[in-house]
Amino acid sequence: MTETPMHNLSFENIWTQIDPTIKNTFDTEQIKAIEKSLETSTKSNHSLDLRISLPISKLNFYLVFLAGNERRSKQRLQYEKSLHPLWTPINSLFLIATAIVLSASSFTIFANVLSSVNYTFSSLGENPTSIPWIDNEFDCQYTRRTWRDDKCWDSEHNLLF
Repeated sequence: MTETPMHNLSFENIWTQIDPTIKNTFDTEQIKAIEKSLETSTKSNHSLDLRISLPISKLNFYLVFLAGNERRSKQRLQYEKSLHPLWTPINSLFLIATAIVLSASSFTIFANVLSSVNYTFSSLGENPTSIPWIDNEFDCQYTRRTWRDDKCWDSEHNLLF
């Protein structure tokens, strides 16, 4: 059993559907051009080719993200822009939702990073300091500090202060 390449199979399918009177009008060069246009490349021509299927309940979605050098002509780009406009309601909702998710994720990550940095500096150890201008126990406890050895001690003093 011989395997037929994918591009030959699709060419054969299309070629058998063409009316014989029309087939006879093609020369060898035109037939080769048609066959070449139906060939599928096994390697991607995109520097980024991400294809993901998302099975959500009974709805099967897929996501394709391609990036690479633009090789289409300006006329083709204009034509395709009219066929597939960017700012449709669904695309707008998707872009807004993506921006919200990215913003929330970034905020969460940066908040955690900043709190861990703050925790690192605060975990250097306590360095209690005597407050010289508070000279009685009542004023010391009123400012939520500790009275010990006839001095008012502040335990929140930081070495970096």
